[in-house]
Amino acid sequence: MVSLLNKNALYIIFIYFLLTWVLKFVTIIKSRINIIVLGHILFQRKGIMKKVALFSLLAFTLTVVSARPPIEGDVLDGNDFVFGIDVSADTIARKGGYSTPYLQGKIDGQYITYSTFSKNKNNNSSQFDATLNLNARYGLFDYFEIFANANGYYQYSDIDTGSPIYKDFNPKANIVNFGGANIGLMATLYKGESFHVVIGDNSDIITNTMFADFKSQMKYFGGHTFFINFVEQYKADGEKFASFTSQFYYRLNLNQKYKFSSDDGEMNHKFKAGDEAGVRFLWQVAKENSLMFIGANVAFRASDRRDGEKLPMVLFSGQDYNGMGVGFSVGTKRDINAHLGYKIAFNYMNYSLDYNSNTAGLTFGLYFK
Repeated sequence: MVSLLNKNALYIIFIYFLLTWVLKFVTIIKSRINIIVLGHILFQRKGIMKKVALFSLLAFTLTVVSARPPIEGDVLDGNDFVFGIDVSADTIARKGGYSTPYLQGKIDGQYITYSTFSKNKNNNSSQFDATLNLNARYGLFDYFEIFANANGYYQYSDIDTGSPIYKDFNPKANIVNFGGANIGLMATLYKGESFHVVIGDNSDIITNTMFADFKSQMKYFGGHTFFINFVEQYKADGEKFASFTSQFYYRLNLNQKYKFSSDDGEMNHKFKAGDEAGVRFLWQVAKENSLMFIGANVAFRASDRRDGEKLPMVLFSGQDYNGMGVGFSVGTKRDINAHLGYKIAFNYMNYSLDYNSNTAGLTFGLYFK
């Protein structure tokens, strides 16, 4: 009963935190609605007043501001607020996954935890994930930014047993799952005219993981991403902007205790996802209301561990880092008007050596500012 109350309390804290950001967004929308209502009132006027109202309302709803779409990797200006809704479709293929979670990282330090399923260490698994990811960013004093994310996903998994005899008996999993939520902070250490140095931390609040018995296992404050960004910016002709970001990061994953149900009864286990260290590069080029970006990622990943033993125990099991990842992303952002825009992106990530996996995905998102 006590543990249940603790979980409920954490849920309430998370909901309160999420509502705080939503209310900030609603406040912005409310101010815009007031302007529209005022325009409607002015429309009732005749003659010149009606023309003025029409021009004002069109200027509000259709004019693209000179400000470009939001830049990633750098701190927002003071009091700037961005709220985003991303929907992504990803395919994940793994070999020898032991039904252990798969973590997908982003440049803001967020890691989304996906469940994977297989029967033993030689099994392969492939899956499709449709993810809804909510994100919010808020700039403070031109030198700080707080941000947060919350996500959930639908997952379809098809498990390969590796035997043609059981080809028609491969289990499939259809799951709708709350993924997790996190909060982060970035701070500007150095701010020159065109060169910035930014440090940050992104910490998991709640992570929900499913293991092979399909039972949810909650973990609280179980992962942290520490990073430093070196940002070089170029401006030309007022409307043209370019940014190059180099990020060095370290992902620290803590132990997670979970209970696994099998034919032998319920057993207690301890799982630790492998830590990851790497570098990310992000090129962003903007002109007027549109922005294009290209990203690259090189990562070194440690072994996953279950009850202290490295997984999988093949080939490079004696090494501290037995997975090397290489990936890229490409996409575009475009402002529709002063407060609304959209983005489209494609990403790919491949881990080789013992940690053998491939991820490819397409993302469509809306952002409000």
